[in-house]
Amino acid sequence: MKPTDLHSGAARIRHAMEELLRVWEDAGDHWNDSVSEALYRERIEPILPIVKNTLDAAGRMQVLLDQARRDLES
Repeated sequence: MKPTDLHSGAARIRHAMEELLRVWEDAGDHWNDSVSEALYRERIEPILPIVKNTLDAAGRMQVLLDQARRDLES
């Protein structure tokens, strides 16, 4: 990963979040009670908007870094 490459890190975060949600959905087939609902509500649900905002910010920052690199190369 290049120092100005945020895409790779963002892709890993996105993949990890997708995997977490997939595994959680699979677990829901066997574990669906008040404890699982509380775990989702207290631990997983709060990080969803944080991850989304982080990925959005990484995308915006990548655009700026790419522009800065092009400006420096010209």
